[in-house]
Amino acid sequence: MPTRHWAFVAVLGSSLPAWAQEPGPAPDPRTPPVPDPSALVNPAAPPDPVPLPTPDAAPAESPSTTDLAPAAPATAAPPPAPLPPPAYYMEPPQPREPPREPPPPVAPPRLIWEPPPPPQPMHVAPRTSLWAGVRIGWFVPFGGVYADGSTTGPYLDRESVSWRDFVSSGPAFEVQLGARVARAYTIFALWERAELGDGEGSPLGKPSHSNTDFWGVGLRATSDADATGFLTEVALGYRRARTEFESGAALELTDGLLEARIGVGAEIRLSPQFTLSPMATLGVGSFGEVEWVSEDDVATDLIGPLDDHDAHGWFTIGIGGNVDLFGQD
Repeated sequence: MPTRHWAFVAVLGSSLPAWAQEPGPAPDPRTPPVPDPSALVNPAAPPDPVPLPTPDAAPAESPSTTDLAPAAPATAAPPPAPLPPPAYYMEPPQPREPPREPPPPVAPPRLIWEPPPPPQPMHVAPRTSLWAGVRIGWFVPFGGVYADGSTTGPYLDRESVSWRDFVSSGPAFEVQLGARVARAYTIFALWERAELGDGEGSPLGKPSHSNTDFWGVGLRATSDADATGFLTEVALGYRRARTEFESGAALELTDGLLEARIGVGAEIRLSPQFTLSPMATLGVGSFGEVEWVSEDDVATDLIGPLDDHDAHGWFTIGIGGNVDLFGQD
């Protein structure tokens, strides 16, 4: 086939639609191409001889594509594209803050269980009050009135004159007045009077009547003011004693300063106002003046140059009753 015929076939193939341009199997270069019958102008006429190209001859001019290609069929124009919507102004976006780091995890609070507060105690005894009481008991004297001195050669001998030579045990009565300064503590003043019996006999005569008085201030404390508690008491004061004889003379024992006693017992609360307090006391002291008073009221000091003072004591056991007046909680 002449070269122009192959060029025409190539132009005609390029004008076909895309679906018709699928490539077929590649022809073998050793096999001669098969002529296309549609490309023949006149199949009955023999083809013109094609001159062989020579090295000096110029290549033949191939027909233009415009002259060989058939006119493309007219196609409908595509519809116009829709216009974009009208534009409007938008504020530029604000810069976003970088994400904050999450806070470190917080441990849950530790729950501590606390017991409920104890209930308010219900007291029977008042916290403060005006305090008064009386006590009856039994008074037991002992010890010496003074030390009687005598000389034995170059030695000085002193012999204790017993208080029981002049007096003996007897009933005692005590009056107390003070204030409850705290629920378990009370301060008070007291007066104790004991009526004593006759003594065992003395060289001064036969006793007929004896008594002794003690004035002092004291402090008492209880372990349980609302019910029954252990009771302690201390007191400090002054004591005097007098013994009268059948002859009308008397023995005066005075100037007993700093007489002290201590007591132990119990306090039993019967009501918010009233308590009972059985108690035993023990006291010691010394008389500073020991005088013999004659029937004519002439006093003679029995403590001479060779004599000296001596210590005495007493023991009491009794029961008392006390009241709390104008109590305040």
